[in-house]
Amino acid sequence: MKLQQLKALMRINLLYVNPSATTQSRKKGKKGAALTRNIFLSYLLSGVVFLAVYTATMFAIDFSKFPGFFTYYLALFGLIGFSQAMSSIFNVFFESKDLENYLPLPFRQGEVFLAKFLVVGLTIVPFLLPLVVLFYLAAWRGGMMIVLAVLAGLIIFVGFVLLLFGLCSLVIFGLTQTKIFYRHKKTFMTGMMGLSMVLVIGGILIINFTQTDIQHSTTMVDRPVLTPFLPFYYVLTNPFSLPGFLSLLGILICLTVVFFIIQQKIVPKLYDQFSDENQQTVSKKRKRKENQNLVQLLRSYNLQLIKNPNLITQMLSSSLIMPVVFFITFMVTGQFSFQHLSPAFFGVFFCAGIFLAAMTINQTSLISSIISLDRENFLFIRSLPLSFREYLRIKMITGTLIQFVITGGVALLAGVFSRMPLLLLLFFVIGALCGTYLFCVHFFIRDYDLLNLNWNNVGELFTRGNGNFAIVFWMFGVMIVGGILLTLYVVAVLFKVNPFLLNGAVFLVLATIAFLYLNNQKKYFWQKLMD
Repeated sequence: MKLQQLKALMRINLLYVNPSATTQSRKKGKKGAALTRNIFLSYLLSGVVFLAVYTATMFAIDFSKFPGFFTYYLALFGLIGFSQAMSSIFNVFFESKDLENYLPLPFRQGEVFLAKFLVVGLTIVPFLLPLVVLFYLAAWRGGMMIVLAVLAGLIIFVGFVLLLFGLCSLVIFGLTQTKIFYRHKKTFMTGMMGLSMVLVIGGILIINFTQTDIQHSTTMVDRPVLTPFLPFYYVLTNPFSLPGFLSLLGILICLTVVFFIIQQKIVPKLYDQFSDENQQTVSKKRKRKENQNLVQLLRSYNLQLIKNPNLITQMLSSSLIMPVVFFITFMVTGQFSFQHLSPAFFGVFFCAGIFLAAMTINQTSLISSIISLDRENFLFIRSLPLSFREYLRIKMITGTLIQFVITGGVALLAGVFSRMPLLLLLFFVIGALCGTYLFCVHFFIRDYDLLNLNWNNVGELFTRGNGNFAIVFWMFGVMIVGGILLTLYVVAVLFKVNPFLLNGAVFLVLATIAFLYLNNQKKYFWQKLMD
């Protein structure tokens, strides 16, 4: 195998790992070697950031005496690495669809798949780099010399990365080679990508909360030991003992078994799997639903548009990350509980629901791109003898209902976990739904005004208008303005301003703004649409 050929294949596959990042780099004028270098440097920067942020508190823990904390950190970073591997495997192997392009080129199948596996492994490492510090500290505090502790930490780190990557490959490729996967491919991939997003966000949040607890606690209390990760602890803290020797032997056996199965059972079937994928997809018979009217057909068509794993994952992660971080921070730290608040705050919670809707609905939400998802179908549908206004109305209703489920679900969960009284929870959810409708109208019309039917990656739809700056400005603007207004509202309630005058005035202002805005959109958008 020629090293230059392998490098060339890796550079190509590096472009598939994160399609959105690749598109953004191309927009900045990057191409060729500069493009791959920019993507590689972004992963390197991610590794440096993870090291800087998540290793500071590790030095305060003697992991040789706290096996619970050791296994806890190992499990959390393992979950983050597993989720990153999952996302990379789907993008590099399933979404790239490039195997046929290699047929006329002087590459062997083994070289092509090796390059893909190496690129996936390369994207895992930056998110696992804090484990190098974890392993080093455990070995050093366990009595090893510094040089030996560094070597032991690096060797065990390589072994852990290989084992994690092998298990992830075994799980994903094992499942994707089943008949169930081919029958429900989009659902399966969407679920796995969604799980990947949850694991990353959840893992990072839990690590942040753990660091906060350590910084503010006066006494260290060990966590429960996670047994599956205990062999790594024994190997590092007491490698020459019987448990240490047996643990090392067990890790080596696991590595051997996992990669033997991958080599013998998974890799030989990969080329046939991806080569037959298009044929199986085409030959698959679609179930037809009888007696559907036009509204049902259009609603079903719009639901089919969003059954794309990358689309759903990017939209959910971009639109939900801020409210999820905001609420989970309060819930997990246990510093906020609304169970003792009086009903006088119902207006505050109604307004808080509106601001929650503003946080979950933005330029990256489904409703903000649902028209552009039509691509070439948009012009075709417009040429049909159908009411174009009715078509857009059905499309907006479909997208709005989906946003209702997302925002309403977040509001309900936030209310339950923060122990809101029933009345306050009711007004919080109602406010979230009212805000959802208003912002859906705004971003739906914005999508029509900035219509893009020739996009290659969904990230292009998110950055229309003023690009990423608009997204950041909207997010932080909502948080700042919302925080100020809600604080003033709370102060007014605490000073016992007449509740009828206060809440009546607030609701009158909100109702007036909503009426004027919706009437304006009806006059200047909906009524001007051609049937």
